[in-house]
Amino acid sequence: MARRKDDDSKGDPRAPKPPRPQSSREREVGVVRRRPDDPRKRLPSELEAFARGDDDALWRRERSRGRVNDPRPVSATLVPGVANRDARLVCDARIKRLRAAIDAGDEYVLAEEIADAVRLGVWRGHKIVDFDVFAEAVLGLGVDRARALAEQGAASLDVPCEIADEQTVALWMRAESGLLEHAPESRVSLRGGRLVLEVPFARAAEALSGVGRRAAPLAKPQGGPDVVVDRPKGVPPLSRLIERDRPRDDE
Repeated sequence: MARRKDDDSKGDPRAPKPPRPQSSREREVGVVRRRPDDPRKRLPSELEAFARGDDDALWRRERSRGRVNDPRPVSATLVPGVANRDARLVCDARIKRLRAAIDAGDEYVLAEEIADAVRLGVWRGHKIVDFDVFAEAVLGLGVDRARALAEQGAASLDVPCEIADEQTVALWMRAESGLLEHAPESRVSLRGGRLVLEVPFARAAEALSGVGRRAAPLAKPQGGPDVVVDRPKGVPPLSRLIERDRPRDDE
């Protein structure tokens, strides 16, 4: 009886052996890449402090600065720390000045006005989505040109081309709205860390009194330590817990 050819290959020691199937463990192993010894991965700083015996390291945090305490719901707030009517008043006045600079073709004044508008985020006074929509739909400027002017104005004033922190914006807008309430041609600018108020002298008394009323709430003490501990009330320090639970010889 003749044998098949494949049966002969099974008995031939010179025939190549089929590859051995890999086990599941072998298939899972990939390329091993060793991490360099230096620099080694370190623990977060708070965990290292905790390991050194700092009981409150996990609860300690830096106090946030530049924020205002505004109890109004976010959905009803146009600008944090500023009454909505004041935010709208400043927005209207700024739009009027921007349009006047556009009509006059004064690129230098326009650049600084747009830079100030960015720092204040004035478009929020009319619930406008962002700067691009404000520039195109309200001012009639192309987005690219408006951004270039904002950068130019910010560079001229040596300030960042972005919305300032909440406390700066709140005080700036409150001061300007206080002047505008009594003298529509008034304005407030922030130059070199100085708040510059421009108001007709004939209405200065009334206008400055309006500024004082609006600025007074921001003059409340907001000091305190730069670092606070957020350990929940009633939770003792870890060292006290360890001392309490340590086994005693007399037990």
